[in-house]
Amino acid sequence: MKKKLFIMYIAFFVMVAMNVLANILPLNGYTTGEVSNMYTVYFTPAGFTFSIWSIIYLSLFYWLLTFTLKKQELTNSLFLLFLLTCLFNISWIVLWHFLFDGIALLNITLHLLSIYALYQAQRLVNPKRRYVFPISIYLGWIIVATLTNAQYWLVASVEISSLLHWIIAYAALVLVGLAGVYFLKIEKNVVVPFVFIWSAFGIAIKNYSENLLFTLATFLLLIFLTLAILNYLIAYGRKK
Repeated sequence: MKKKLFIMYIAFFVMVAMNVLANILPLNGYTTGEVSNMYTVYFTPAGFTFSIWSIIYLSLFYWLLTFTLKKQELTNSLFLLFLLTCLFNISWIVLWHFLFDGIALLNITLHLLSIYALYQAQRLVNPKRRYVFPISIYLGWIIVATLTNAQYWLVASVEISSLLHWIIAYAALVLVGLAGVYFLKIEKNVVVPFVFIWSAFGIAIKNYSENLLFTLATFLLLIFLTLAILNYLIAYGRKK
């Protein structure tokens, strides 16, 4: 177990270092945000929203500590899936900075699937909220990031029309709303919808001066998810 934990810590710190250095150097002459801003993607959250990465990394570090302190069992599935998420995280940064947006989309899709698998594996090993939380916040953000990456590819490489771009942006809002309901009703998880609310707020702020209707739709999504969470928490409180 000690060897596996050591490898996990190394993978984690390499992942964090890669993300930091990619912006400090910067990798291929661009920061992550500069690549994102090369094309207008309506579904992209405002820059401040990306501060959630600090919470994600701190939460994942806490999650690793739960194994170090022997609070929960480190299974082979958790070990392998965590390493896989780190690998996809690192490879995405490289692909993104070198402008391989199509391959980056494939990469982040696999990244999303690996995090979802890690999330389910964690729930099987130990479903307590304090252990599931770090994976949940990571999962919620990568769901949004995948949708954003997909639209970036459609704009940058496929060169879709402005009308189709707007249609897809609205469709993405609907998908986020449906995903929020799924995690609340099926997974009994409020963390992922909270991440969606944070993302929706960032998207609304970024677009308020460009398209009032889309901004309104985004705020409606934010309100819908907030009410859904409150309804879930009230129902959960009554059961207790």
